[in-house]
Amino acid sequence: MHSRTDPAYVIGFDYGTNSCRAVLMRPDAPAELALATYAYPSGKDGVLYDPRHVHLARQRPSDYLAGVQACVSSLLEQARRTIVGFDASQVRGLGFAATGSTVIPVDADLHPLADRPEFSENLDAMSWLWKDHTSEADAERLTQAFRDRRPEMIARCGGVYSPEWFWAKVLRLSHSDPHVFGQAAGFVELCEFLPGTLSGAKANDVVRSACAQGHKLLHNSDWGGLPDAGFLGQVDPVLVKVRESTNTRVETGDRSVGTLTSTHAAWLGLSPDVAIAGGAFDAHFGAVGAGIGPGKLVKVMGTSTCDIMISSADAKISGICGVFRDTVLPGFFGIEAGQSAVGDLFKWLVQQLVPDRYGTTDEEKFANLSSVAEQLLPGESGLVALDWNNGNRSVLVDMDINGLVVGQTLHTTAAEIFRALIEATAFGSLLIIEQIEGAGVAVDEIVCCGGLAQKNPFVMQIYADVTARPIVVADSHETCAKGAAIFAAAAAGLGSVVELQRRMVSLPQSKYRPNAAATEVYRRLYEVYLTLHDAFGRRGNADVYHVMKTLNAIRREASRG
Repeated sequence: MHSRTDPAYVIGFDYGTNSCRAVLMRPDAPAELALATYAYPSGKDGVLYDPRHVHLARQRPSDYLAGVQACVSSLLEQARRTIVGFDASQVRGLGFAATGSTVIPVDADLHPLADRPEFSENLDAMSWLWKDHTSEADAERLTQAFRDRRPEMIARCGGVYSPEWFWAKVLRLSHSDPHVFGQAAGFVELCEFLPGTLSGAKANDVVRSACAQGHKLLHNSDWGGLPDAGFLGQVDPVLVKVRESTNTRVETGDRSVGTLTSTHAAWLGLSPDVAIAGGAFDAHFGAVGAGIGPGKLVKVMGTSTCDIMISSADAKISGICGVFRDTVLPGFFGIEAGQSAVGDLFKWLVQQLVPDRYGTTDEEKFANLSSVAEQLLPGESGLVALDWNNGNRSVLVDMDINGLVVGQTLHTTAAEIFRALIEATAFGSLLIIEQIEGAGVAVDEIVCCGGLAQKNPFVMQIYADVTARPIVVADSHETCAKGAAIFAAAAAGLGSVVELQRRMVSLPQSKYRPNAAATEVYRRLYEVYLTLHDAFGRRGNADVYHVMKTLNAIRREASRG
C-alpha cells in the first residue's frame, strides 16, 4: 500500500512507427524526469515490407514487449542515479499510446500468432501496421455496404471506411491467409494488446480502448456498441466471428484495466499493484500531452500527421477520420483527421532523390535542404505538389491515389521540390481546417507537436503562412508519452485528467506568426492546389489548363521581387 506522503511516479509509453519512447514523470509537475527510447530491431526501421506488395507494412509483435522491458529498465536506472530517494515501488501507473489501427492476430492467451514457430516468418501473422494499405478493396467493399445499409455508422467518420482501419484489415487477412485467420482467437489493437498482456488478460476478456473502438471499429452507444452482426454477416460472415470474439467492455484511458501480473512485475522490476491505464492512439494521448482544450487543434507531426480536436457537441464532418465521444478527453467528442505521409514524404525525397552534395546522412541532407529551401520566396519554385505519396487520409479518404509535382523545368532543384512538398502538406492541413470549420467547429489556435515541429522552424513558418494562423509548438518533445503518463496517473487515482493535464503540461514556448505577404502568395497557390486536388481526387472534368500558366506567372512575380 502507498501512503499519501509517498512520492508518486508514473510512466507513459509512446509506441510509434519506428520506435518506442517512454517518460518517467511525477503527477504534480511538467518535468520529464527520465526518457528512454527503444528502436524496433526487426525489418527496416522497425517495419517489415514485401517488395512484391508496395502497400504492405507489418511489424513483429515481440518488438513491442521488448520495448517495454528495455524502456522501464533504462528509466529506473536513470531515476536511481538522478532522483534522491527514488525507489521503483513508487511507480504507481503505466499508460500506453500506440499507432492505430495496428492490428494483431492473437491466440486465446493473448499471445501473438507471430510468436509461434510455424508463423514466425509469415507476414500475415504479424502486426498489421497503421500504414498497411493492402486492404484497399476490402475498405471499398465495406464503405459501399455501410452506405447502402448503415449510412449512420460512417457519418461520423467522413462517410468513408479506410483501409487503414480494423474491419478492413481483418477482412483482408481472412482472404489472404485463411489459415492464419482461422488460428486467431481474436484481434486486438496494439494499444489494447500492451495493457492486456501486462495485466494478464485473455483474448476473450481483454479490455477494449474507447479510442480505438470508436474511431476504427465504429463502436457507438447509439447503436448498442459495434456494428451489428446482421450487417457484418451480410458483408462477410467472417466478420461475425471477429465481432463475437471482441470483449464488450470498453474503457476510456483514465480507467484502470488492471494491475501488473506478478510475473510481469518481477520482469520489469516494479510493484505488482501498479495500475495500468486503458490504452489509446498516440495522437489522441499526444493531444492531451500538448494541452488540448476547446478551440485548440493539435497537430501531432511525425511520419504522418494526425489532427485532433475536442468538441462539447457531436458533429458530422465529411472526409474526417472520426468524431466519437470520450476518445481524447473524457466528456468530450474527439475529432480526428490527418495526412498519411508528412515526415515519411520528406524522408522519401531525402533517401531516394536528393544528391549526395547535400550531405552523406539523412540528417545532413534534411538540414542542408531546409537551409537552401528557406531562402526561396513563396512561389519562386514555380511548383505545386499533391502530398499523396501514401494516399490521402483526409479529406478524400482514398489510399488508391498517388503524389504529384507540377511545374518542373530543366532547372528545378531538389530544394525547390522539397519546399513544394512542405507547402503541399501545409495546403492539405489548411483544407482539413476549412472542413472542420465548415461544420461549425471553430479552430482558434493550432498547437504542433512531435519531432518535425520541434526540429524545423522553417516548416512551422510555412504552416503559419499557409494557414494564416499563429502556430505554437508544444514545449515537450514527448507529448504522446506525456499524455500516456497523464492517463497513467488518472488510472492510479492521482487526479482527474483535466487536473493532471493542468499540472503536468507546461505552456508552449515557440510561436510562429503568419507573414502577410507570404500568406497572400500562398492564397493564390492554394487555389492551384485545390484545382489539382479536385482534378485528381474527385470525379469530374476539372479544367487544369490554367495551372501551369498560373504557376509560371507567380514564379515570375516572385523572381522580380
